[in-house]
Amino acid sequence: MISRRLNQWNKLKIWQPLIIAISLVMVVAIVHKTHWELTTETNPLEIWKGKTVTKGNNETNINFPENVGDSITFKGILVTSPKFEVYNNDSIVVGQYSKDEALVYDEDLYGKTIINLSGMRILVNGDLSGEFFESEIVTVRAYVIENTSYYTENGQNITLNREGWEAIPEDIHLASDTDYYFFGTELLLLAIGSYYSFSRIPNLRTQLKFAKHLALFEFRRGLKAPRMIVLGSFFTIFIVGIGWLLGDLQNSTSVFAVTSGNDGILRLSYFSFFVVSLAAIAVSVDTIHKERQSNTLNMLLARPINRETIILGKALGLTMVVGVPAFIAQVLGLYFMTVAGEMPTVGCMVTFLVFGQFMIFTMVTFQLCLAISAKNGADVVIYGLGAWLLFSVVWTLLVYAVSFVIGIDVSAQNFENDPEYQAIASRLALLNPGFVYQMAVGLFTHRTISIDFEGVPGWLLLLSLVLWPLICLRIATWLFKREMRG
Repeated sequence: MISRRLNQWNKLKIWQPLIIAISLVMVVAIVHKTHWELTTETNPLEIWKGKTVTKGNNETNINFPENVGDSITFKGILVTSPKFEVYNNDSIVVGQYSKDEALVYDEDLYGKTIINLSGMRILVNGDLSGEFFESEIVTVRAYVIENTSYYTENGQNITLNREGWEAIPEDIHLASDTDYYFFGTELLLLAIGSYYSFSRIPNLRTQLKFAKHLALFEFRRGLKAPRMIVLGSFFTIFIVGIGWLLGDLQNSTSVFAVTSGNDGILRLSYFSFFVVSLAAIAVSVDTIHKERQSNTLNMLLARPINRETIILGKALGLTMVVGVPAFIAQVLGLYFMTVAGEMPTVGCMVTFLVFGQFMIFTMVTFQLCLAISAKNGADVVIYGLGAWLLFSVVWTLLVYAVSFVIGIDVSAQNFENDPEYQAIASRLALLNPGFVYQMAVGLFTHRTISIDFEGVPGWLLLLSLVLWPLICLRIATWLFKREMRG
């Protein structure tokens, strides 16, 4: 048994460093998770629900299991933006009792902030406007305090003996301040493992040259193809027109109004995926089938070239066929959007363009998987069109169906605002490269990747963005090698 496993391990000589690196990354990820579990309370809502509220004899008592003076460092998500939770004479009525916040409003609260940390209310003795933002993952070191206040209920004067949680601004930090150390270590391990694995590939430089020549051949041939000329003209006009429209809507008061430049670029990313993904599938739809029909595939295989190199070269070439015109169209769309409206953040614009190329590569490699699997040209077209319809048009209906099956009433008014529905939609979005692209662009409208998208953390979103094309490329290579052996 041991010798057989050693033989299997030796067969993976090329990929041994990468396998070791991935194993170490998993260890670091476990340490990362353990660190937060040991150093912070990661379920603030449970602490908040643990309070006891007792009423009697014109007196209300609020108590927590923890002792007055105890401190706990919490890790959670800012459910609302702190700038909307700063107390002032316009936002509170002095003497009113707030059951949700478990306190009585008084003038001493002016200038302080009540934060909603994953459902737990913590009073911060300072104004957090502009310091932290909605959906950011933060750590808060809070203390149990006690005080007495008074309010009126049903004409009776009530004394509130209250225990609550308070913090100071200096004890609130972004979780990314720590996360970046772990993420950096993981990326370094992957980079080292990848480098040593690639260095073990025989004739790597020769194979990369073959891939380069094949990619340039596909690029020159594809760019001149009538279908690409038509599709490129169509999506350029479409993206530029939508960009201009989204800029105009930033100054509109209609129900379709765009709130900001960042909001506009998020919508533009969806429309870009809608048309560009169709072009990516269209140019890739028969690339393998044509090679089979013209017998050029056998001529290609007669050369000293790896199967992986063929798929990689074709994928890169087809990506450039769509990616170069799409990049120009996106730049033009951004220009006209900013002329008519606000300027999005630099990070958002850069990721809109760069991640757009990731999206095109993903759709090309996804279509290559379908093209290799198809038995004839008709099947290839049907598979490709079906994939585009699923990701671009039908996906929302699929989310509705899944939500209905698990018990969410999708017929209720404003059910889209139901947190449970939003969590399902966000998690399912990771299975759609279009939504992954849109959400990744949205991630970089923030200042940190320690952001929660309704249950999907920023790091998981970036991981999905990378894994989508890599998995599709690996499956396409495996299918191609299996066909050649068959």
